Amino acid sequence: MDKLLILTKRNRLFINLFAIGLLLHTLSSLFIPFQYTTSIPFFAIFYCILLYTFQRMNINNHVLQFLILGGMNGYVLYLNLDTPYYIHILLFVYPLFIASLYHSIISSLILLMITGLEVIYIFQKHFKNFQNTIEFGDLYVFLILLILMSLTAVVHSLFMRNTWERVEEQQATLERALDSKEGYLHMFFENAKDGIAVFDLDARIIALNPAFELLYGWSREECIGNRIPLVPPENVAAANERIEKVLKGESFYSFETRDMKKDGTFFDAQLTLSPIYDKSGDMVAMSVITRDISYRKEAEKLIVQTEKLKLAGEIAAGVAHEIRNPMTVISGFIQMMNTDDQHPYQTYTKLIESELERINLIISEFLILAKPHVTKAKEFHIEKILQDVVLLFSPELNLRSILLKESWKARYAIVVGEQNQIKQVIINIVKNAIEALSNGGSLEISTDLETQGFVTIHIRDNGEGMTQEVVNQIFEPFFTTKTTGTGLGMMISQKIIQEHGGKILINSQLNKGTVVSILLPYTQSEKSASSS
Repeated sequence: MDKLLILTKRNRLFINLFAIGLLLHTLSSLFIPFQYTTSIPFFAIFYCILLYTFQRMNINNHVLQFLILGGMNGYVLYLNLDTPYYIHILLFVYPLFIASLYHSIISSLILLMITGLEVIYIFQKHFKNFQNTIEFGDLYVFLILLILMSLTAVVHSLFMRNTWERVEEQQATLERALDSKEGYLHMFFENAKDGIAVFDLDARIIALNPAFELLYGWSREECIGNRIPLVPPENVAAANERIEKVLKGESFYSFETRDMKKDGTFFDAQLTLSPIYDKSGDMVAMSVITRDISYRKEAEKLIVQTEKLKLAGEIAAGVAHEIRNPMTVISGFIQMMNTDDQHPYQTYTKLIESELERINLIISEFLILAKPHVTKAKEFHIEKILQDVVLLFSPELNLRSILLKESWKARYAIVVGEQNQIKQVIINIVKNAIEALSNGGSLEISTDLETQGFVTIHIRDNGEGMTQEVVNQIFEPFFTTKTTGTGLGMMISQKIIQEHGGKILINSQLNKGTVVSILLPYTQSEKSASSS
């Protein structure tokens, strides 16, 4: 501990002791038969007020120390001069004892010499008065007792100084260690990347770190002392059950669930819940450490998707060669049979032919999965492809009274890749949008340039829409909501876009419509190139 701080604390203590000693001595006059002038207690009270004022003003601590010791000694001297009772001389030991508690040899020796001179002066001036109140032999015994008490105070200061310094140094070491430990814990709490919160036994937040605020979107002021909705409504019962188990002493480590942010969005979370106990073993709070694992979940999903694509490609490579040859033979004979209008099973053979065409379509889609990445990359205008698709579907849109809206904001964007594959993706998505529309619906196709170097194609319809469950599975192989679908179209579309360095995003609401966004990297546009 800083010596200056120790001196400050001692000054504060001894000023209080001075005031207490003054009060006790003043009260003792009510029971002990001696008289002194009324100015003494008033003078001492004023001096104490002056010392408190100096302390408030933060004057030099060494100066304040000498003022305290001088004030105590002066009060005793004044008392002895004004009221010369031999018993008052013993009060000189009080400031000497206080000086010894400062553990300052210089202060104690100086005060001892001053006290000795004062005692000699008092005895010379009031020796006759002392003879009348005490026997001569007892007077010498009294003086010897005073000297012994004074020397004891000085010796105490001399020998106890080193002991107190060691004790104070040990205390300072412990305080530094405690401050350091608390500081490290505070820094860990404040700078941890995982969200950390402490809840009381009523599930109210009593502490949280900045990462928790950032993760959930709630500010510290909103959280402290309140119960904040951190889980989706459908998970509230399970969350309350976990809290009950934690209150019974259980812990949950790396528990995966879905939590909710302030804005109502969900994210994948990994939680660690633990009870907090005090020194006596009583549970006082609960801690929650939250880690956002959305990116990890997305990566795992992407790995699974990649494995599925790989598996589908391997199947496709085998299916295409092993099935198409016999299918060609069967298809040829069926076509020959259908040319004969007289055979009795023409209804069945035509059905077989249509089913063979469907099988051939599935095989063709499988072959796309088996193909390697884009090998013949060429530059092409993405909006030219879109306009070709619009022209292709115009008759059907007119026939079904579907309103088409176009918005082209990327007229000069050039995409590098396989033009026919991109066209196939757009045809597939537009076809799905038209099938989701009833007569009189609307279809909007638009393009825009993103700041991250992507051109975005938005295909928006106001059809029947999809549930979140369907959206989550739409890129799964063989998943389809159509009675005649293969369940491979969106999976193939995603594969093609990913091979071009882009991505497909789907936002759909049931009975409100669907927006499919295709993001593709584009090179410098013709307009920009010409201007440069």
